[in-house]
Amino acid sequence: MELHEPSPIKLPKLQAGTPEISMAPLIDVVFLLLIFFMVTTIFPDNHGLIIERPAAASAESLPDETLSFTVDENGLFFHEEERITADRVRRLVKQRLAEKPGSAVVLEVDRRAATEALVRIMDACKQGGAQQIGIVTDAVSPPNLQAPDSGGR
Repeated sequence: MELHEPSPIKLPKLQAGTPEISMAPLIDVVFLLLIFFMVTTIFPDNHGLIIERPAAASAESLPDETLSFTVDENGLFFHEEERITADRVRRLVKQRLAEKPGSAVVLEVDRRAATEALVRIMDACKQGGAQQIGIVTDAVSPPNLQAPDSGGR
């Protein structure tokens, strides 16, 4: 018996091109991260200003078609997180009433703000032509509105 020497297996030569990084998996990961952050993000309703509202038993809901302003504890006026002056309040009210006559103005005033600031912004709204001005409050039950005991009467 004759033994043949085994012949080596001939493998095809690989043609190595320039190395590439595929962008498809990278884009998939970026979109997954985007979706994750969109789903887990919390959007605050207070527009960035921390306001302590006064309480009132007669609180009512107002329609969504209102023009709103905020007065912080320092007596500064804001509209959609932008600090504004009383003159700008007057112009904004006048502009809104020209677009939508009969619109109501809503004031969200911090309970620690000076009464003078409330009077100034109400005056600016009246000068702009506002007929309906509301003040945002937190609703409470009537027993919580009683004045503190005068002590010893």
